[in-house]
Amino acid sequence: MTQIISQKMIDEVKTSIKEENSRFLMKLIDDMRPADVADLIEHLNPNERLYLFELLEPHGAGDVLVEIEAPVQERIISDLDNQAISEIVQELDSDDAADLVGDLPKERAKEIIETLEEDVSEELEKLLPYAEDTAGGIMALEFVAVKADSTINEAINRIREKREEVENLYYLWVVDDFNRLVGVVSLKDLFFEPPERKVSDIMNPEVISADINRDQEEVAHLVKKYDLVTIPVIDENHHLVGRITHDDIIDVIEEEADEDISLMAGVIHQEITEVSPIKISRARLPWLIMGLFGGIIAALVINQFESSLEKMIALTFFFPVIMAMGGNTGIQAATVAVRGLATGDISLVNVWKRLWVEMKVAFVNGIICGILLGLIVGVWLSDYGLGAVVTLSLTLIVLISGFIGAAVPLALKRLNVDPALATGPFVTTSNDILSLLIYLGLVNVFLKMSA
Repeated sequence: MTQIISQKMIDEVKTSIKEENSRFLMKLIDDMRPADVADLIEHLNPNERLYLFELLEPHGAGDVLVEIEAPVQERIISDLDNQAISEIVQELDSDDAADLVGDLPKERAKEIIETLEEDVSEELEKLLPYAEDTAGGIMALEFVAVKADSTINEAINRIREKREEVENLYYLWVVDDFNRLVGVVSLKDLFFEPPERKVSDIMNPEVISADINRDQEEVAHLVKKYDLVTIPVIDENHHLVGRITHDDIIDVIEEEADEDISLMAGVIHQEITEVSPIKISRARLPWLIMGLFGGIIAALVINQFESSLEKMIALTFFFPVIMAMGGNTGIQAATVAVRGLATGDISLVNVWKRLWVEMKVAFVNGIICGILLGLIVGVWLSDYGLGAVVTLSLTLIVLISGFIGAAVPLALKRLNVDPALATGPFVTTSNDILSLLIYLGLVNVFLKMSA
């Protein structure tokens, strides 16, 4: 049963920890799911977290630890001794164990690996060399595979042998004599066939797999595109080496979405549960400084048109409107592009089609908003000629901002750079500068012509 973590429960837990009432706490967490215990721990202060966590058995502790957010998990691990971590690692699935050990300092990770049982340490040594954002970095080594010439009965017996080791089993992978992946069989098909029939007779040879060095985001796209619940991982020789299950893919999707949103806002590598002001400041400050210098450039642009502004100070009233329209248009287009690239709905094959759509949208929005602002300026300043110039300015600004917002993420994707970097401060700052240049440039020409 899922457990809602209420303030009343948190207060009760805090009081019990203060009174060292371990019996009550153990009974409480024994009845809770690992994810709910993790949620509860995240609501406590560091000392309380450690006290509650140390009440867990190694197996339960591992299940809870992998559910805890990274900054909190990091602090708990730093407070545990090597023996406690070793016992937890022993109980984890290979992919979770590799994630936990891989995040430790190299020396400490080496010490812990040396204390593990041989089979566990061998699994870690296989997984740790792979980058954490690749298929190899998120795969598990626990899977069930049989030879193509096996009988259905032999395949079922193989599943029974592996039932304690492999959780969430949906498919049986089929390999040849050289352990190369050649097919897949669903459990449903397996159990409805005669026991003496060959696996090769019922397997699907068109099995979808992920290369071990493939980016995790691309693996997530494969799973989404083909509606898979698990996907096998193969090496460069097509040998079956692991599998990735749907729960890992959900984590990848969440991680990539968090990363893109953070990058778009100029908040890099900041976890939601992070509480250190120094770490948060370090993540945000570079982008704020970039925005600051962008604002200085915008001020220099305004300074170049000082004489025109002296003639008609009312022009400055519309700076916020002009800059906001350019920035908002750019962010809208960039957000659509980044999201489309992240979900796979936009590919580099249809780049020009996407840009053309954004240009048409920006043109329609620019015309409508430009006419509205132009009429307001014309009535306000009793100068419809200037209002027409403002209409033209805003139309161009929205058009160019829409193009920049959509084009830069697509260009960065082409260059194998994370497209989320194109948004946030970068797009808004560049559009602010261009908006002022277009607005003040056209108004300056109009004032000179009407002088």
